[in-house]
Amino acid sequence: MATPKDKLNEIIKNFNDLDIAEIIDFAEFIKEKRQRALDEAFNNVKEEYEPLSEKELNDLKEASSSESISYKEMWGE
Repeated sequence: MATPKDKLNEIIKNFNDLDIAEIIDFAEFIKEKRQRALDEAFNNVKEEYEPLSEKELNDLKEASSSESISYKEMWGE
């Protein structure tokens, strides 16, 4: 079964260079439209803040106060 790209390539074979230039312009338009929509959605995401629980705060304090070892010490490299 042919992939969508294979189908498109087969269709494009029947067009002249001027038509292909228009197809390219349209494809770029679609790409830019999708990118703008993605950018807009990303830029309008509402940030949420959830404070840490006492347990999470204590776990962070404990983790930062405990000793750690280097990668080389851990893996011997």
